[in-house]
Amino acid sequence: MKTTTRSILMFTFTLSTAASTALAQNASTLTIMAPSSVGGGWDLLAHGVADTLKASGREKNPAVVNVAGKAGTVGLSEFMNWKGQPGKLMVTGFVMVAGIPVNNSPYLLSRDVTPIAALVAENDVLIVPATSRFQTVEDLIAALKANPGAVRFGGSSLGGTGHIAFAKLAKVLDLPLKTMKFVPSAGGMQAAKALRNGEMDVVSTGYTEIDELVNNKSIRVLAVLSEDRLPGVNAPTLKEKGLDVVVANWRGIVAPAGITALEKSRLDMQIQRMVRTPAWQNLLKQNKWQDTYMNATDFKRYLQFQESTIPALLKDLEVVK
Repeated sequence: MKTTTRSILMFTFTLSTAASTALAQNASTLTIMAPSSVGGGWDLLAHGVADTLKASGREKNPAVVNVAGKAGTVGLSEFMNWKGQPGKLMVTGFVMVAGIPVNNSPYLLSRDVTPIAALVAENDVLIVPATSRFQTVEDLIAALKANPGAVRFGGSSLGGTGHIAFAKLAKVLDLPLKTMKFVPSAGGMQAAKALRNGEMDVVSTGYTEIDELVNNKSIRVLAVLSEDRLPGVNAPTLKEKGLDVVVANWRGIVAPAGITALEKSRLDMQIQRMVRTPAWQNLLKQNKWQDTYMNATDFKRYLQFQESTIPALLKDLEVVK
């Protein structure tokens, strides 16, 4: 009996020591991949998570790396090389789930990485240059109906929320997609810059990516793609104009496949604690993000649902065959 008790105590001590060692090793080595260019929505969220964890003392010096391209699938392919590594996260979201079938990526987020948490969502807005000929939504609709191919519509990468918004708008206006122009970009900020440079006429993107440009009055928000108006944004919803076009972009974080159960639990708990902090709540308010937090278990179920519905939506909208 004494031997058995001693063995149990030794096992418990070893397990506890291993857990403490893992926590200590990972406490200052967190790296978050933003599979987009600098300034995009994924980049903003990656830095928001890193800054909040650092401010709370839960991570000493978290780093953010950017790997842009093809709706995040370039970053996803790179992330697969981090298999089994602790202290690694990647931002993901609607754009990547849609981008996987569009770009023929062989991966699924619910299967090939480790879901950690859903975090935020935001609705797209339609933006135009400050000097645009489109002063109202009605002006844009009239132009699209008169000559659909003459309006250069831009936004996210192919299959992203901007592309979905473009397709949904075409559908409610009964316009053939083949006659219209969509110009993809690596992120909302890139699309907005192209808009300012005269390369596009209207862009659909998340508000947080372009709020600085709205504030300095270089672009205008023409409409909001949500059920209700956004606080602090002086623009009507498309639904107010009789157009049922609502597009929301959700974002979350995943860890590599092959991590230990201990590491998964550590990251899950780390984020659970983070989203309760005042700093995180302030970040949500500052960026006009909706709080959509889900833990690792619930987020995996949500990803499975998204992966079963989004490809079908893309087919219905003729975005993929």
